[in-house]
Amino acid sequence: MKKQILKLLCALLFFVVFWYLFGDEYWEYREEWEKQEMYTQSIWEEMSDFNFEEIQNFGEDINLYYTPYLGLLDQLVSEIDAAQDKVYVEVYIFTETNLRDALIRAHKRWIEVKILLENNPYKAPYLNDKHYTAFKDAGVDVRWSDPLDYSLNHSKLLIIDDLAYVSTGNFSYSLFKYNRDFLVSINNQNLVDDLEQLFMNDFTHKNLWVYNDNLVLSPEYSRDKLVRLIQSSQKSIDFYFPYIADDEFKQIMFDTSKRGVNIRWIVEENFYSGDYDVIEEFEQHDIDLHTFKKDKIHGKAILVDDIYLYIWSINFSSYSFDENREIGLIISDSHIIEKFKNIFESDF
Repeated sequence: MKKQILKLLCALLFFVVFWYLFGDEYWEYREEWEKQEMYTQSIWEEMSDFNFEEIQNFGEDINLYYTPYLGLLDQLVSEIDAAQDKVYVEVYIFTETNLRDALIRAHKRWIEVKILLENNPYKAPYLNDKHYTAFKDAGVDVRWSDPLDYSLNHSKLLIIDDLAYVSTGNFSYSLFKYNRDFLVSINNQNLVDDLEQLFMNDFTHKNLWVYNDNLVLSPEYSRDKLVRLIQSSQKSIDFYFPYIADDEFKQIMFDTSKRGVNIRWIVEENFYSGDYDVIEEFEQHDIDLHTFKKDKIHGKAILVDDIYLYIWSINFSSYSFDENREIGLIISDSHIIEKFKNIFESDF
């Protein structure tokens, strides 16, 4: 009997101490968790009702850039130097020195600069350390992504005041000098606000969802949107992708080709020359593969029926779809589609 009373008193004491030390934080956490659960459920409900006719056109508020083009590096540096309020960066690899120096200059001008980097790039775990240290030494608010939230933070996002760039390429000199990559600039306030909210969630290590019809995010809902996009195709699909390593997506591509959809794919030459089994499998399903002869393919883009353009950081791998933080956009503006078509036809 005494042992039972002692156990009850210990349990009561534990709850009293816990409540005294952590009570407010616990209920704040519970409230935030319940709000997020409700929001996540609402996002899945939106996704279930989503169709591509809901994709917003942005008109003059959106532009498409492609590399290699060193002039784009100069443009980004100039825009950072002209920033009035804030500059946010979330990127997988950051080794470019001109952008680094521009961000430090912005910080010294009392611009709010926040930078989120991946601490463990695949097979290059120390690649970002030099710039991370430089930012830290300059007093810039730079942080590592939380490895508990994502396998890797593979996104490429730059926000300068009310302008956002979503990129397929990392912030390296190779992006501007050697790679075929794509960058989309957005000046639409609603979309930029959503991207800023996404950045702040990641920056503060809050694993919270953000939803926008034009956004494509991993690990939340990129696979679902991509499958819907491919399955909606009626005539043609044009791809830029370095490689493919996802069996579900391969099968969807084969099924799409069987429906009579004309599929053209520009791949990285190393993949084409090194993975004969996959290449042969695609060619047997009448998918027209070409290698990029000029420079290096790093961009990830899909054009469906000359109507919807998908530009993102996501590779065709299970990790990119289901484990990594990835950011992309679906675009239906005709002037952007036409510009992309001209680039693709020239490369193909």
